[in-house]
Amino acid sequence: MQQKNDPYRPTPFLSSPSIIHRNPQLSFLSPLKAGGDIVEVEELKGIRVIENEENDPDKPPLLQYLVKWKDGSPDTWEPAKNLADDLLRAYEQKWWSAVKKGDLDTIYSMMEVGGTVLARTVDENYRTAMFFAAALGKAELVDRLVKEGAEVNMADKEGYTALHMAAGYMHVSTINALLAGGADPEQEDRQGRSPLELVESLRNNLPPNNPSLVPRIMALEEVIKTLTENLFEDVEPAQVLDVRAAKLAEDAPVGTPPPTGREFLVLFGDDMDNPVWLNERYISEDVIEDFESGLEYAEAEEILDVRNRGDSRTYLVRWKDGYPDTWEDEEHCSSDLVRIFEEGRSKGGGAVEMEGGQLQLQSA
Repeated sequence: MQQKNDPYRPTPFLSSPSIIHRNPQLSFLSPLKAGGDIVEVEELKGIRVIENEENDPDKPPLLQYLVKWKDGSPDTWEPAKNLADDLLRAYEQKWWSAVKKGDLDTIYSMMEVGGTVLARTVDENYRTAMFFAAALGKAELVDRLVKEGAEVNMADKEGYTALHMAAGYMHVSTINALLAGGADPEQEDRQGRSPLELVESLRNNLPPNNPSLVPRIMALEEVIKTLTENLFEDVEPAQVLDVRAAKLAEDAPVGTPPPTGREFLVLFGDDMDNPVWLNERYISEDVIEDFESGLEYAEAEEILDVRNRGDSRTYLVRWKDGYPDTWEDEEHCSSDLVRIFEEGRSKGGGAVEMEGGQLQLQSA
């Protein structure tokens, strides 16, 4: 049994399902109540993390559990140090057992109080509940975990992501749920394989001319089709307007940790009235470098002239948005636009207008 003010006893965070209860007699007698009576714990109903009051990054946050008492006393939040180790291990074992079996009733019940913490809890292989949901084909659970702040692109010890798991087990609906939640279809495992390449290797390693494998081959082909359709497409931005520290989505669950990095406000040519904030991981390094260098994307109407500057050339560019004509280094101009201008010049023509326009860089 434990007393509420006993000295601190180190208690592992929910991070290892290998830490399981080995003594069949659980010590469900826990803190002494204010009157000095020993009280029996009925169950642990939830979990939460409290940041230290000093906001000291060197001090770990405080882990608390919601305790239900057998004598009918009101539920109370108790720090982990006040609870018996076997009680905590039983709670931990219950979570991982439910996750590995896909026991949705137990999972959702435990997530009612502490879902944000449980969704981000990892095991000894650095796997969260998201990995098991993906492997078991639990698309509904994937959606719930995403809403609770689970990291969809987290990699385990082998470099596998939840998307690798869903793809390897051929769960198309779960693949779609992960992709909708922001999963990266191009993230590679430790062998350098994306989820698509992993599935292709599984298909290619199947023995040929085996009729019994036809259903499996068809399932793999469906997965390959789904992943191929969702590979990232390189889209040229019309303009990068602004940058800010990454922020939580407005509908993020309470307690979700803030994202890291930066976000850029990007305008695309097919939707000029609705710029969108994108995390920097979805933007190429050269676009970010151009923005930070004071360059912006704009649509060129035509190249008017050229002049040599030592070993380099600059072109006089007319812009479709009415921006004053500017001299731009060759590296900032589309190779197609330069080629058309040079072809026209070699034929004795003047400025060449670019049919349909081209996205170019102009000095800000």
